[in-house]
Amino acid sequence: MRLTFRKKALLLILPILGIVSAVYPYDAIKTEKEIVRTEIIKRAEAITTLATRTGELPVLSSNPELLKGVVSSLRANSEISSVAFFDTKMNPLIQEGVPISSRLPALSPDRPITMSDEGNFFVFYAPVYTVRAGDDIDIFHGGIQSREVRENIGWVRLGFSKAAMNETTRKVVLRGFLLAVVFTVGSSIAVFILITIATRPLMTLSHAARKLEKGEYPEIREISTSDEIGELGAAFNRMSVAIKERESRLVDSENRIRELFERVEHAIFRLDVKGVVIEANSKFRDLFGDAEKFSDILYGEERVAACFQKAVSRNGLHQEENARGKDDAERVVLLSLYPETDRKGSLKGFDGYIIDITEKKGLEERLLRSQKLTAVGTLAGGIAHDFNNLLQAILGYSEMLLDMSKEGDTFRKPVKIIHNAAKRGAELTKTILSVARKEKMEIGNVNINEVVKGAVELLGRSIPKSIEIVVDLGKDMPAIMADPSHLQQVILNLTVNARDAMPDGGRLTIETAVVGKEYGAAVSGRTEGERFVKLSISDAGTGMDKATQTRIFEPFFTTKEAGKGTGLGLYMVYSIVENHGGYINVYSEPGMGTRFNVYLPVKQGEVTETPAGSRQIAGSETVLVIDDDASVRDIYMDMLTPLGYTVIAAEGGAAGIKTFREKQNEVSLVVLDMMMPGMSGNEAFRLLKSIRADVNILLCSGYSRDGHEGLENLVKDGAAGFLQKPFSRDDIGVAIRAALSKTDAAG
Repeated sequence: MRLTFRKKALLLILPILGIVSAVYPYDAIKTEKEIVRTEIIKRAEAITTLATRTGELPVLSSNPELLKGVVSSLRANSEISSVAFFDTKMNPLIQEGVPISSRLPALSPDRPITMSDEGNFFVFYAPVYTVRAGDDIDIFHGGIQSREVRENIGWVRLGFSKAAMNETTRKVVLRGFLLAVVFTVGSSIAVFILITIATRPLMTLSHAARKLEKGEYPEIREISTSDEIGELGAAFNRMSVAIKERESRLVDSENRIRELFERVEHAIFRLDVKGVVIEANSKFRDLFGDAEKFSDILYGEERVAACFQKAVSRNGLHQEENARGKDDAERVVLLSLYPETDRKGSLKGFDGYIIDITEKKGLEERLLRSQKLTAVGTLAGGIAHDFNNLLQAILGYSEMLLDMSKEGDTFRKPVKIIHNAAKRGAELTKTILSVARKEKMEIGNVNINEVVKGAVELLGRSIPKSIEIVVDLGKDMPAIMADPSHLQQVILNLTVNARDAMPDGGRLTIETAVVGKEYGAAVSGRTEGERFVKLSISDAGTGMDKATQTRIFEPFFTTKEAGKGTGLGLYMVYSIVENHGGYINVYSEPGMGTRFNVYLPVKQGEVTETPAGSRQIAGSETVLVIDDDASVRDIYMDMLTPLGYTVIAAEGGAAGIKTFREKQNEVSLVVLDMMMPGMSGNEAFRLLKSIRADVNILLCSGYSRDGHEGLENLVKDGAAGFLQKPFSRDDIGVAIRAALSKTDAAG
C-alpha cells in the first residue's frame, strides 16, 4: 500500500503523542498517589499522637470504661478501622474494629510512632506516656533540682484503612486517564488538522505534477502563502510555464523536422540491428511500398549483412546499389547508411537515406550511348565517304564494260557480278550513313509483311535446316512510312543473331501485329497514344543475363568469339529503328531464349516517283571537275567524254580555282567535290563565286545531301544541284543536264 506524506507524518507523530499522553498521566498519578499517601500518613500520625495523649489517663488507671470512651471517640473518625490499647508488655487492654493479625514490628519507647503497611491498612504503634515529678542532684552547684520524668505506661495501635486513599487514587487515575485520552484525542485532531493544512499545498503540487506528467500545464493558484511552500508553488508555476514553452518549441521543431522528413525527395528510414524497418518517410514507401525488412530491398540477407558490416567499420556507408522497388521494379540507388549506438557504445540500429538515381542512370547511359553513336557515326560517315569514292570507280567502269559487252561474252558475267557487288556496296554505305544520320532514307509506304517475306527468302540460304523458321504475320497490316532496305537490314541482323544463339538448332519465330493506342503510349511514353506496328523476332537459344542486356546496343560490343562478330549489328538495328521514330525492347533470360520487339509508328504519306521515260544525258559543254581522288577524276572523264562533254580535271581546290581563273570563259559547269584536303568544297565554292558570280556549280560528295552541314546554304547561294557518290553514267548525265537547264532558264 502506498503511504502518503500525511499518513507517514501521522504514523510518526501519533505514537509519540500516545507515549507522551501515557507517560505524563502515569507520572502525575504516581506523584499524586505519593502526595495522598504522605498526607494520610501525616494525618494518621497526628491522630496517633492525639490517641497517646487521650489514652494516658485510661491506660494509667486501667479503667475500661474510660478506654471505651477514648476508643469510641477515635472510632468516630471514618479513616480509623481498628483501635487497640496495650500495657507495657503488649497485653491488650482493649481493641475494637477490624482485627489486625500482622506481626508486631520492633517497638521502642524512644520512637514516637512506628508505622507498618499491612495490605489494606496502615498500622501505627505509639507509646503512651505519663509524666511524673523527679529530683536530680546538681554536682556542680550542689543541692537537688526538680524535673519532669516521662514514663511509658502502655501502647496504642491504630489501623487506618486504605479505602479512602485507594478511592482517591482511583479518582486520580481515572482523572489522569481521561486527561490522557482528552489530550491524545485533542492533540491528534490538532496534529491531523495541522498536517492536513500543511500537506494540502503538497497535495495540490502532487496533483499538478500528475497533470504535468499527462501533458497538461496547470497553474497553482491555491498556494498564496509567503513561506517556503508558497515559494515552492511559485517555483512550480514558473517551471510549468517554462516546460510548456520548451515543449512548444520542441513540438514546433519536431513538426518542422517531420514535415522535412516527409517532404524531402530522398527515401529516409531507420532500421533495428536485425534490419527491420522501424520508421520510413512517404518517399521510401513510394519507392519500396510496404517493405518490412531491408533484405526485401537489397536482394537478400547476405547483401544487407555486408552493407551493415561496412557501415559499422567505416562509421558510415555511401555507395551505389541495385534495389528492388515497389512491384518488383529494379532501381539503381545511392545508399547512405549510418550506425546508431547507445551511451555504452552498443549498436542499436541504423539510420540512412536512399536517392533514386534510376532515371539519372538511364539518362547517363543514353547520353553515353548517344556519344558513342555520334563517335561511331562520325567514323562510319568518314569511312563511307571514302568507300563511296572507291565504289565510284568500280561502279562506273563496270557499267561502262557492261555497255561495251554483249550477252554471251566471256567477261560479261564477271563484270556484271562486279557491277552488282558495287551496287550492293553502295546500298551498304547508304545504310551506314543513315545509321550515322548522314544519309537521307528513301522513305515510302511500306507493308511490313512484304518486307518480312523478302527477308525470309534471303534467310533460306543462311539459316541451317536444324533451325525451324515460324512466320506468323498479322492480317490487314497498315502501311508505315519507312525505308524497306533498312527494315530488311533490321530483320536480317536480328535473325542472324537468333541463329547464332541456337548452335544446336531450335525455333526462330517472326511475328507481326498491330498494337493499340494505349499499348503504344505505354511503350513510347507519349501521351497522344499512336498506333504501332509490332515486329517480334524470338529464339529458343542461350539467352542473356541482365548485365549483357544493358550493353547489347552499344557499338562494338559483342559476346561472340574473336573474328565472329563486329559488335555493330544490334547497334545498326537500334539506330535504324530510332531513325524511323520507333522503339525496340528485349526480353531474355539465361537458358530461356531471347525476344526482340520492334515498334514502328503507323504513319502514311504520299511518295512521289520520277516518271519513267527517256532522259537526255548527252551534251557539248565544257565541264570542270574539281576532285582530289585521281580515280574519280578519271571516271568523270571516261563517263562524260563519250556523252559529248569536254572535261577538264583539277586535283583539289587550289588547282581547281587556278584552272577556273584561266578558263572561266570556257567552263559551263563546275563539278565540285565537297570533301577535299587543304581547301574544302565550301571555300572553293565561295572563291569560284567571287571570281564569277554566275558560275554554275554542281556539288558532289560521298555523303548525302543531309550529311553536310551548311550545304543547303550553298544551294541558296546559287549551287545548281547535288550529286551523291557513287553514281552511274545516267545519274551524272541527268544531274549535269538539270544543272545546265537551271542556268538556261535563268538566262
